[in-house]
Amino acid sequence: MTIDLPEDVKREVERLARERGVSPEEFVAGATAEKVGAIQSAAAYFVERAKPANPARLREFLNREGGEPPRPGDEAD
Repeated sequence: MTIDLPEDVKREVERLARERGVSPEEFVAGATAEKVGAIQSAAAYFVERAKPANPARLREFLNREGGEPPRPGDEAD
């Protein structure tokens, strides 16, 4: 895989890799793996969080009649 990075990002990757004692390629691979893991963890979290959802109850809640007028500044345009 070839990745074109803006020069300023490339310089920063090289600097950070040097500080950590790894090659720029190792640094990018590690950063990429970290990002992929974060995205996968977030996706798994939201899948679990949605399991107890009750779409019918949500529709009921969203369609309820309001009990108070909007507070100043909260009016719909």
